[in-house]
Amino acid sequence: MKRLFSEQGLLNYQQRLNRLRCFTVVFFMLLVIPVSVIFYIGFNQFEIDQLTQVQRQTEKVTQSINKRLFKRWALTNVINPRDFDYYQQLYNPISQQLTQTLSPLATPEYYERYPGIIGYFQVDQHKLFNSPMWPFVIDSQNDKNATENKMEAELVKRRKIALKLYKITSRSNELQSLIDQGLPDKNTRFQSISDVPEYIIYYRFVTFNDQTKLQGYVINREPYLNSIIVDALDMVQFETPIAVTLQSPKPSTKSNYFFKGINEKSPVEISQPKQLGQQFNQLFINSQEIYWPFYGYIVTYSTASFQLTSAAIYSGIIMAILFLAMVLSCYGFYRLGVKQLKLAEQRLNFVSSVSHELKTPLTSIRMYSEMLKTGMVLSDNHRNEYYEFIHDESERLSRLIDNILQLSKLSQPQHSVNSQYTKLSVLTDIIRSKVSSLLVKSGFQLNISHAFEDPEKVELFVDVDAFSQVVINITDNAIKFFDSENIPESSRKKIDYIFSFNPKNQEQVQIEIRDYGSGISAEQEDKIFDLFYRGGSELTRTTQGTGIGLALVNELVLAQQGTIRVQRMTPGLAMKMSFKCKLSS
Repeated sequence: MKRLFSEQGLLNYQQRLNRLRCFTVVFFMLLVIPVSVIFYIGFNQFEIDQLTQVQRQTEKVTQSINKRLFKRWALTNVINPRDFDYYQQLYNPISQQLTQTLSPLATPEYYERYPGIIGYFQVDQHKLFNSPMWPFVIDSQNDKNATENKMEAELVKRRKIALKLYKITSRSNELQSLIDQGLPDKNTRFQSISDVPEYIIYYRFVTFNDQTKLQGYVINREPYLNSIIVDALDMVQFETPIAVTLQSPKPSTKSNYFFKGINEKSPVEISQPKQLGQQFNQLFINSQEIYWPFYGYIVTYSTASFQLTSAAIYSGIIMAILFLAMVLSCYGFYRLGVKQLKLAEQRLNFVSSVSHELKTPLTSIRMYSEMLKTGMVLSDNHRNEYYEFIHDESERLSRLIDNILQLSKLSQPQHSVNSQYTKLSVLTDIIRSKVSSLLVKSGFQLNISHAFEDPEKVELFVDVDAFSQVVINITDNAIKFFDSENIPESSRKKIDYIFSFNPKNQEQVQIEIRDYGSGISAEQEDKIFDLFYRGGSELTRTTQGTGIGLALVNELVLAQQGTIRVQRMTPGLAMKMSFKCKLSS
């Protein structure tokens, strides 16, 4: 790097361009790499923050599940032991009588209070099974003798619940073992038994009226736990869709799925699909265990890729704008450097061409003047020829110096041309007077035409001196680059000046200066008005010129509030200038 940017003497254009490219790339990388790293770290931190936030929310869901399980269990512990009888005896202090009423556990408000609750049951010391749902003792014998023909619909429903409770508890070996061993004479909280598939049996021992009984209730695991999960999900607000998988401790049991979307305008309904879409398993959040009595159950939370928040979107837009600004800045810096290199190269070419343009005629003038001074030329014809040559070369030097001076004046802010409306006939006379000597000496023909009915009434807004210099430079350029060796047709040695209204703007007059030479390439068409530009190499070029003639033409036309453009023709080239005009009365 040090060697690359150290001074190594004069470098050619390609070497300087390569150095500029290298410096621009290094500078761009020094800007982009830190910004990209910051953007990458910021984006990762955004994902980490979002993941942490969602993890905390899922922990709240799991905590809510466990709290709801505990709360429901705690509420059952305060149920009055007498409520497990079908009938209750209530004392009325007003009438001083006992009245009989149905147990509240037999009402739908209790056995349908939560999804998954089957019902309540009771077993006495004589191993007789009854339920607050049904007024009689239940066993296999009276089940066969019972009839439903004359029962009310509600009674039939409660009887079926009581029979279902009896069948489920009969399948529990642990519960039957407790009953067979005898009921202990003590009060306990509800305990759980999970030896019956799909169900959990809660039981406790109570003693009242000198009788010990086993009381309990049965829940269906899946709907009971599912309802708690749905309620817990409903209480926590998420900023991204959440998928929940409930896994049972038994591998053979299918997992249950829950999905909660997001909607800022209305409440979100929690669904229980049979299968989760693959997109919602892309990002694992965490897994958490559920407490007693659902030991072994795992709740897994997952989601799709995080959605960008408004703050993240704004940050991304700012980063994109910053990145674009860096790209544009580096590109602008590179283009500016290339222009400066080209300008430096053009100035070197300009110095070379000006040196050549000055040295050649000065050498010839000096040689001929010395010959005339010493009296070596005896013939009057030769002396006149030498005088004419000296005069022509001095005029060419004067035009070169005038172009340089005029260009330097145009680059000064305080300089301006003095444009005024001039008749078309005056401008055509100027064209003939200024270019006739150039055309006659080179064997060219001048053709001037117009498309106006009364040209005397047409006036153009131009500066006469500037217009004259434009005409001379364009004509001189057309003659100079006419390749006589490769164009044998003498009919093409002509220049046409055509005046007409601008087809795109009728308030302007267009002057088309057309030659019939070799023309230019598409690449030269884009650069023809560039300062110091000359096609080809300075070492192999045979035409005279310094590369400022057409650049000066462009500046002079613009200074007169006009426009100029070049158009390739077949054959030759056309310069089309447009100036403001008015029609005089």
